[in-house]
Amino acid sequence: SMPVLLLTSKNRVEDKVAGLDAGADDYLTKPFALPELLARVRSLLRRTSEATSAVLVVGDLEVNTSSHAVIRAGKAIDLTAKEYAILEFLLYNKNRVLSRLSIAEHIWGDNFDLFTMTNFVDVHIKNLRKKLEDGRDKQLIQTVRGVGYIIKDTL
Repeated sequence: SMPVLLLTSKNRVEDKVAGLDAGADDYLTKPFALPELLARVRSLLRRTSEATSAVLVVGDLEVNTSSHAVIRAGKAIDLTAKEYAILEFLLYNKNRVLSRLSIAEHIWGDNFDLFTMTNFVDVHIKNLRKKLEDGRDKQLIQTVRGVGYIIKDTL
């Protein structure tokens, strides 16, 4: 399941307890420093991916999160580390549009130049599509113009 981080101005202990008891995985009060927010998100995503090590499946695509094996229609596909990380992030967030910025932050952390890295995302997506789609009519990774990228549950 997707981790939940509550961002709120409510900083009383009772509010924090209520938020965590309601199902939140973490609680951060305003004002907060961006590096702290990014560190908490990375921590939550790490815990989630460790806890859900499995085979992710969309259509005829299978991704083993333990071995990093990627198989499409029974054929193994070799991906670079960055391509794999982007694909896995999209799959863990399937049916959700991810901005180029959120993908860049997830892959490169907060050590990136906004313009350069979001362009790197586009390049990696293009290469991923070449490797994964290989002459198929329907795109696995869809572009949402002006917003970002999405992998939908149904192909």
